Amino acid sequence: MDTFAADYRPTAGIKYQPTIIRAGAKVLNVPAALKNVRPLEPNALGTLSFHPTGYEGYGLGAELRPVDDGWLLTDYEGFCLLDKDMKLRKVLFRNDVEISEMKMGNGQTGYSMRMNRTLRSVGYDPSVRQLRGLYGGKTMQEGQHGYECAIAALPWDILVEAAEPWTPDYLPSKLPIARTQGNAFAVTEGGWLMTEAFSSRLYTFGQKGDTLCRFTVNDAEDYVPTSTYRSGENTAVYHYDGKLRLLMAYDDTVYELADASTLKAVWRLDFGTLKRPTGKYVTGSLNNSLDGYYLVDSWIETTRHLLIQLSYGYDSPNARSQGKVTLYTLIYDKRTGDFFSLPGQTDKEGRYTYANLPFRVEGKDISLLPSLTAGDQAAILFKGKRLKEMLPDLPLSKQIKEEELVIVRME
Repeated sequence: MDTFAADYRPTAGIKYQPTIIRAGAKVLNVPAALKNVRPLEPNALGTLSFHPTGYEGYGLGAELRPVDDGWLLTDYEGFCLLDKDMKLRKVLFRNDVEISEMKMGNGQTGYSMRMNRTLRSVGYDPSVRQLRGLYGGKTMQEGQHGYECAIAALPWDILVEAAEPWTPDYLPSKLPIARTQGNAFAVTEGGWLMTEAFSSRLYTFGQKGDTLCRFTVNDAEDYVPTSTYRSGENTAVYHYDGKLRLLMAYDDTVYELADASTLKAVWRLDFGTLKRPTGKYVTGSLNNSLDGYYLVDSWIETTRHLLIQLSYGYDSPNARSQGKVTLYTLIYDKRTGDFFSLPGQTDKEGRYTYANLPFRVEGKDISLLPSLTAGDQAAILFKGKRLKEMLPDLPLSKQIKEEELVIVRME
């Protein structure tokens, strides 16, 4: 495995010219879906299966990826290996973080987080049996001050057999990079992909940091903030059917990375005459009103469905309390071609929320909104404490520990 000196510089230049295939994308008519409001019966989109992991933690920022004959579960606290049944096999890495729970003014639970030194957006490259991720933290070397960013690589087979979880104190391969605030990152075969923050550009890289290709997905202006700014949209990067896909912030097209120099359009959101903001408009000034604009807050793709969250106006706790934002949950059925939205929903205090999906578990109706995928199936992860509150009569609820994380899959 390669190691890199602090002053290492990758080979200059860009190896390949980009190819962006825009034809052939499936077009989704957003205005029609917003008008096609349809309530769902419980379990209309699938039933729930519950998988207690045996891993205790907060599960914040969780992602779940298949790896070898099991699953890699990552969150802000680190990452662990689960077996094929989603049971904990081993904690692999612990980040240097401090997280505490606190009660918010609205009665909901919030979290205080101090991310000292972390490895995040970790993914597995089976071609070389390595994990790679974005490392960030305060410089720990004596006499040096500042913040260090790097691409860290970890040897999979050695890590799995290690006697104790690794920590940021021991990262044998770190390739120094510029600070990555706002960049999306994903592991590719033999390298990685990273977006350029506050732009419509993304890059593919080789294992030694050599730039393979640069893509510009649209001609929108860069939107680098010059002062305090709002976070309007984030880039969604995910794997589907073994391929890497992404929806860039403030763009309407989902692309699949066919190879290091080829993007192929897969889905396109057609907003028609509905207004969409540019990144430059959102970050340019806090005085730029987002009333009347639609923003994409979440995109999840499964084998059967697309689950999309849109906000009409800028979403914030104050906007929800004051009724200044409308939130939509849209569903596209790949088999039937149906594209519709769920009826609006409010919480018990009357604030707008995203409409959840309805389910029935052993005769009791509950609602959940998936936030991740597990093997191309929608999923959500939460503590055993929440399961006990939702389904107190479920046999699993009586056995599970309050701090144990549960993976709930929609099947």
